[in-house]
Amino acid sequence: MKKPTAAKRITGRKLQQLRKELFEREPLCRPCYRLGRVVVATMRDHILALEEGGQDVEANVQPICAECHDEKSKAERARGVQRAWAGYREG
Repeated sequence: MKKPTAAKRITGRKLQQLRKELFEREPLCRPCYRLGRVVVATMRDHILALEEGGQDVEANVQPICAECHDEKSKAERARGVQRAWAGYREG
């Protein structure tokens, strides 16, 4: 569930332009590159998820491949479930 205070996402043409600029600057998946793998990035990913307090600014984005994005999103969803259950138990 999205927090009411989560940052507003950039969408539309502005998002497409930011994606284009990001991939021109850094075409490879950053997490894969750190592991010595050469994989083309296909997604603009928020390093710290908006739902977890991240902002939709260039300092908080990275180029990422679909496989890394899926793995990262799965971990973020698990943390979200833990936060939801913690709130349920406290309430």
